[in-house]
Amino acid sequence: MSLPGSLYGLSRRSLLGSALALGACQPAAQSQTPTVSLPPLKSIAPFPVGTAVQAVHLTDPSLARLIVAQASQLTPEWEMKMEYIVRDDGTFRFEAPDAIAAFARANGLGLFGHTLVWYAQTSPAFERLDEGRVSFAQAYRNYIHAVVGRYRGQAVGWDVVNEAVAEDGEGWRDSLWSQRLGAFEHMVLAFQNAREADPSARLFLNDYNLEWIPKKRATFLRLVERLLAAGAPIDGVGTQTHVAADQAPGEIARTIAELGQFGLQVHVSEFDVSLSRAQGLRLNRAELERQQAALYAEAAEAFMALPPRQRFAFSFWGLRDSESWLKREDGRDTPLPFDDQGRPKAAAAAWAAQVG
Repeated sequence: MSLPGSLYGLSRRSLLGSALALGACQPAAQSQTPTVSLPPLKSIAPFPVGTAVQAVHLTDPSLARLIVAQASQLTPEWEMKMEYIVRDDGTFRFEAPDAIAAFARANGLGLFGHTLVWYAQTSPAFERLDEGRVSFAQAYRNYIHAVVGRYRGQAVGWDVVNEAVAEDGEGWRDSLWSQRLGAFEHMVLAFQNAREADPSARLFLNDYNLEWIPKKRATFLRLVERLLAAGAPIDGVGTQTHVAADQAPGEIARTIAELGQFGLQVHVSEFDVSLSRAQGLRLNRAELERQQAALYAEAAEAFMALPPRQRFAFSFWGLRDSESWLKREDGRDTPLPFDDQGRPKAAAAAWAAQVG
């Protein structure tokens, strides 16, 4: 017998669960960066402006207001990933992604799904799958159908396969999915299953460090070519664009231009510019912030250089510095367009100047 909401059967849509009873401790103001006056970013840009969120962020009224004012699209930061959705017994939970989806729907925002297949995450339920009940390929399909199907008609797109290319650019990453379904075959299957589950959603291959490691970018481009040649229903490519302030000028622009060569939609999917991760620079903070603003401008200008039909969205990996994953890594970092209090920074102004 199929278990609804599990690897063994498709999930049935349930009522939205109760609001998460989670709390967040907001750090005290630390940014000394001068702020600027700007209209809302989404009112400036001729394409969707996205941001990453967690369900708990939406319980902060000031942050919720900032998100609604500035963004037109939401990406769940981690709560649509397998580590959240799949319980150890193989059943699924959707409380947090449902809360994000409900917030997006209530406020007229798009929803972007992130992510279906990622080498870095497997579930114990998949690792000990009872092949006597269901094949690995069928459980894989059931999972993708359950997740994509739940948000069918709302999610505008999905990161179907995330970070498939090896860090050094030497081929593709090894994973449970590649071991059981084939190094290339598991990617094609993921795209096919996602298309079945929601024919209208745009489907993306997403990766990071494409700007920093040219060899990795070349391997990524070859993978896109092979997926297209195999008939995989891939609609777009995503470049995360987590960069540091010492990123070589021109590489972001080069990456976006090269990704655009296929005619597919391009998603700058997780943009931020770290000050703390800049290595070997004898620069003071003001100089690092100037370099940060220059990279914001470069990314915006390069994205605007794409044909309008290829500009899927430009998504920041958060809006306020206080919510950034990089801030959790180093409390001195300020990688996002708004400071801890939600005020636009020089980086935001540099970005806006290129898209307005």
